[in-house]
Amino acid sequence: MFDSRKHRAAAALVALAYVAIQSFQWFVFARLPPADVPAQALMQGPLPLNVARAVAMLLAFPGLAYLFLVVCGLVHRRRPALAVAAFLGFFVFCLLEVQLRSVELFYVYLELPARYQAAASAAGQARVLAAQAAFQSVQHALYFPLGLSWLIASTLVCLGLGGHRLDGLAQWAFGLNAVRLLLRMLDAYVLGPRFDALYEALYLPLVFLTFLPLAAWLHWGGRDGAPAPPQAVVER
Repeated sequence: MFDSRKHRAAAALVALAYVAIQSFQWFVFARLPPADVPAQALMQGPLPLNVARAVAMLLAFPGLAYLFLVVCGLVHRRRPALAVAAFLGFFVFCLLEVQLRSVELFYVYLELPARYQAAASAAGQARVLAAQAAFQSVQHALYFPLGLSWLIASTLVCLGLGGHRLDGLAQWAFGLNAVRLLLRMLDAYVLGPRFDALYEALYLPLVFLTFLPLAAWLHWGGRDGAPAPPQAVVER
């Protein structure tokens, strides 16, 4: 069902839209004023440009869930079990992203700054900043299962593809994503955050290198559909 030409074309548009949203996020981060202390970072939250970025990113993940469903529908042609397992991983990733970004938008970006400005004392402001720090700690912890589920699902898709001449585009996209996630998780949870600046510089180029080939594969790859049944031989 989800491996039809119509769904592939829609999923390709989702991939392109995700690239556009990530580019907009890059632009917003470059335009936001520098934040040297937690209070300054907190007050960046309700800025209109940042709220627009947060809303766009939040809405991107239901779209990604649909994209991954289409991808897994195509993988299902060759490896049904891998397709189901991969989609479960993608679903966990998207679910955690939606939850985290919803809390970040409505609580950290909108509610906490209002509380901070309304606080009547330094102690009240300190409690607000402590709540911000608590969210960041929880966010850091939850990014481990979030990243791991995306890494595993991407690896399973790579293993499940290979039956079409253009499947290499998707294998490149998901393979690159898996390597990126593995290195990022090793840096964040094993080695300590030593390469944050490098990761931030490479993040958007890696989004392009991942989702543009994926969009091309969704649009042009697999157009032959599922393998046709053998033709009956008519004896003359």
